[in-house]
Amino acid sequence: LGFIKDEFITMSGRKVNLFFYSDHKYVGKMGYAMESLKRAMKWDEDTFGLEYDLDIFNVLAVDSFNMGAMENKSLNVFNTSCVLADPKTTTDATYQRVEGIIGHEYFHNWTGNRVTCRDWFQLTLKEGLTVFRDQQFSGQVNDSVAVQRIKNVLVVRGSQFREDAGPMSHPIRPDSYIAMDNFYTATVYRKGAEIIRMYDTILTSEGFRKGMDLYFKRHDGSAVTCDDFLAAMADANGVDLNQFSRWYSTSGTPTVTYASEYDDKKGVFKLAL
Repeated sequence: LGFIKDEFITMSGRKVNLFFYSDHKYVGKMGYAMESLKRAMKWDEDTFGLEYDLDIFNVLAVDSFNMGAMENKSLNVFNTSCVLADPKTTTDATYQRVEGIIGHEYFHNWTGNRVTCRDWFQLTLKEGLTVFRDQQFSGQVNDSVAVQRIKNVLVVRGSQFREDAGPMSHPIRPDSYIAMDNFYTATVYRKGAEIIRMYDTILTSEGFRKGMDLYFKRHDGSAVTCDDFLAAMADANGVDLNQFSRWYSTSGTPTVTYASEYDDKKGVFKLAL
């Protein structure tokens, strides 16, 4: 295999050696993925105080990998379509895709590896949370939070709404399955990320960070549940989230009804939900 090498200095001053491996013919197309990894490592430090914990990080890109990518500890495995970028042939959308997936798999080091799921029913605990994290990363590092948000909403409306409206509708934490592959759905990933986003909205980003800090303090090195995450958010902010927990067990797309009126004389628009 061919490879490229770089390094990253963590916020505590440690040097982490970074390696990307692939067939020799692809080596010249992995530079953007390397830069994306370094941006992701810096963003996780700045946003959540999460420093990479080993002195080496490896990425292997192969043609034959039948998933997009997998977050094995310090040896992420990618399909080449999620890593390679060439300015002569690669579109802006593909550059963004590479950056987002590189970030997603790196972020799993904490939300998926250091703190993992007790069982498969908790899959959205790591995937919904990590999708939210990679969405925030992509929007913030490119100074395009609003544009990124529009893209995310279009995906949810295009795929997840259809899933929720059909016979395969299920909550983000299903209570049964026939095959484990059934869990890798737009609902578990994308709707799961929207549930995490609601924590961030309700508690504010500062409150969400407090909840994340407590979550890692309590559960680093453990296999946990969605309930443990909710409890950390509630306890860190001194709020009751018992009703919020229903999002984990309720399927379907919520319907919001509204009424509006406009007072032309006062120039006041009223919206009732």
